[in-house]
Amino acid sequence: MFSSGSLGLGGQQASSSGFVELRTVSKHRMSGSTVLEDPGIPLVDRRNGKYSKYVEDDGQGSTTTGASSVMSSKFDNISYRLSRRKVLLRYRTIVVNFEFVFALLGIALMLVETELFFQGVITKSSVASLVLKSCISLTTVFLLIGVIGYHVTGIQLCMTDNSLEDWRLAVTFPWTYLKILLELAVCIVHPFPGNITVSVIDPDGKAREVSLDAILSILMLMRVYLISKFMVVHSKLLTSTATQSLGALNKVKINSTFVFKALMSSMPGTVLVIIMLAILVVNSWAMRTCEAYYHPDAKNSDFFNDMWMIAITFLTVGYGDAYPNSYCGRFVAVATGLMGVGTTALLVAVLAQKLEQSRAEKYVHNFVTRAQLDKERKIAAADTIKYVLQLWRMKKNNENNGRKRIRLHGKLLQAIAAMKEAKNEKASIGETAIGFIEIAKSVNDIVDVSESLQESQSELKVKMTEMDSTIKDLQTKMDAIYHAVVKR
Repeated sequence: MFSSGSLGLGGQQASSSGFVELRTVSKHRMSGSTVLEDPGIPLVDRRNGKYSKYVEDDGQGSTTTGASSVMSSKFDNISYRLSRRKVLLRYRTIVVNFEFVFALLGIALMLVETELFFQGVITKSSVASLVLKSCISLTTVFLLIGVIGYHVTGIQLCMTDNSLEDWRLAVTFPWTYLKILLELAVCIVHPFPGNITVSVIDPDGKAREVSLDAILSILMLMRVYLISKFMVVHSKLLTSTATQSLGALNKVKINSTFVFKALMSSMPGTVLVIIMLAILVVNSWAMRTCEAYYHPDAKNSDFFNDMWMIAITFLTVGYGDAYPNSYCGRFVAVATGLMGVGTTALLVAVLAQKLEQSRAEKYVHNFVTRAQLDKERKIAAADTIKYVLQLWRMKKNNENNGRKRIRLHGKLLQAIAAMKEAKNEKASIGETAIGFIEIAKSVNDIVDVSESLQESQSELKVKMTEMDSTIKDLQTKMDAIYHAVVKR
């Protein structure tokens, strides 16, 4: 018996040591060691799993508790998550500032190079043009690095918010990759060093060698979308902790679309004016660039003439005194017309909203109108009574003036019609004055009344129960008195 017990104890210790050794081998395996682990050992059991803290300890294997326990995830600590989120938000702000600066710097260098070429100061093969375009390419490289850093920070924020250990769980395939590739494609467009030319046929039917710098320079202006990013990360109202918490609770993303909607709600007139001025200036410059590159003439190469062309196109007027002569200019004109239609629709919606009466103004207007209609109705009722009395007096006095009778009868009918019209208008005003707020208030009043009725019903039920018990007690006492009297 003693040897058997010793053997059992030794086997248990050997099993424990073997388990620890296999855990060590598995650890070396995960760290890159070439030692092979036993495939028969389960990767997750009651103690080394993620949910080991929910497993009750049955007292077995107490000697291996320290070796088999696994540390909890770092995201289980809420203070770590909050501090990491704060650091990532600050890093995202720095990355967006980095993107914004290099995007604007590249656009500024592109404008300088294009204007110097228009003025004849430099040519496409000159050293100054090559230096400026090389600087533009360098800023584009830094911009692409910033774009990648921004998306990496966004993935890290998603991992922190959702307590994810693997970054692949925070990436939605294929939309996240498509979004990153699309933004990189937008930011990589710029006029490359040198002069890239292609052979095209202009609207006049002539074959020409033209440069692609105009198209690349115009497409480079798409980088202005970074302004919305810049506004998002620098708005204290939108990036505050309260706003982020409310957005997370209500599943609302605090992004560029949210910023635009908020600005359109708070100051729609200012936003629309800024949009229209930006479209006018940018599209005028784009039209001038297209015409100067692909169909140079004195009329369409002037900035102010192109601004007039863009203005009449934006407003969908089109007098016909100015029109683009190149395919590039026609594309800009079509884009301007579409922008004009959309902006005009927004302007009409904003004006309609601004011209609509507020709730207080509508109440005041309805009150004054009702008072006026009540006054008109009283006047019409008084006229009705007056003409009826006059007709009754003529009939009583046997007056045979038919013309006067017809005139009074007509006035009586007019007074009755005016009284009915005032009554109907007052009823229609009462119907239109009822809105969602009034309906909600009525519903709340009905709910309060129903709750009070339920409470009264519950109290009445309690009182009836007490009365029933009281009647039963009285009946019991009366029966006792009756039996006592009968026994005597």
